[in-house]
Amino acid sequence: MITITKEFELNHTYFSGSGCPGNPEDYLFFDIETTGLSAKRDMVYLIGCVYFRDGSWHMKQWFADSRDAEREILLHFFMFSSRFAVLVHFNGTTFDIPFLRERAARFQTPVSRSDQESLDIYRHIRPLKKLFGLEDCRQKTLERLLGTAREDPYDGGQLISFYWNYLAGHDESLLHFLLLHNEEDVRGLPCLLAFLSYEAFFSGPFSLESETLSGEGAGRLSISGRSRFVLPLPCRFSEDSCSVSCEGNRITLDLPVFRGSLKYFFRDYASYYYLPEEDRAIHKSVAAYVDKAHKKKATAKTCYQKREGIFIPVPQKAADGLPVFREDYKHKPVYVEYKQELWQDSCFLQALIRELSPF
Repeated sequence: MITITKEFELNHTYFSGSGCPGNPEDYLFFDIETTGLSAKRDMVYLIGCVYFRDGSWHMKQWFADSRDAEREILLHFFMFSSRFAVLVHFNGTTFDIPFLRERAARFQTPVSRSDQESLDIYRHIRPLKKLFGLEDCRQKTLERLLGTAREDPYDGGQLISFYWNYLAGHDESLLHFLLLHNEEDVRGLPCLLAFLSYEAFFSGPFSLESETLSGEGAGRLSISGRSRFVLPLPCRFSEDSCSVSCEGNRITLDLPVFRGSLKYFFRDYASYYYLPEEDRAIHKSVAAYVDKAHKKKATAKTCYQKREGIFIPVPQKAADGLPVFREDYKHKPVYVEYKQELWQDSCFLQALIRELSPF
């Protein structure tokens, strides 16, 4: 077994900006290299990890310089990783962790303690593919988005033959590329924490900064707010006729405005009568005083009252707890009435942003 340790510089403010709780020293970032995808047939030949200790970032790698060294690198990794509260990885839930556990079981090697938490960066940032129009959501693609440059020209699959050739002749140039690929993978993981800020950002809360209503008739409403989370890259997206732009810790919503008459539908239509001449529904307790010739039992489609006002379209879930208006029965979108006090309830702003966002 070959063990490599290094100290390096890295901006650990990724933690404070990402929404990760606790101390950076609680986290161990790791990545594995294998000779294939089957834990039954293939082996782990390299495990790398990065961690923060005593004000500095450190990297440690365990390399199997022979087939028999696999058990040894597994033992060293699991012993070392047991010191940390959280294991951080990129799609390790699907591949790395099950692979390590199956190989450890083969050698009857004890694994990490059962109370460790697991943070799979990939599972939290998959919506970024749509948000930024990426061709895929691989680690290298996300690193390029952040402007991170790599020396390593290979992927893990290409390096399998490098490993077998290294075992045959112990060529140091092959070892260099094997270690470099893993090193750049594992050193890039803390940087990817910056992308976790998007999920935290869109989950709120937000503090309202300004609102501007403009135009006559089909006007627009602009709402600006701030979050305590800061995004590493600006983004913009649209949902139907609503657009959202974000930069730093600021978010701006641009929403269409409808001025006119919409309908509010009562759910318990069996308790209402419809007045055709007035085109509205009234409760049966009031309808008792209306002549039978001027009323009929309301149906779900006729059990409404009209409201003149200013309205904004919103996703149905964002309007929970608020009166919802429509152009007609079950028509979409749904609307809420625009009032300045609407934004005094930060829960509504938060729910609206959450429903519009890709997360």
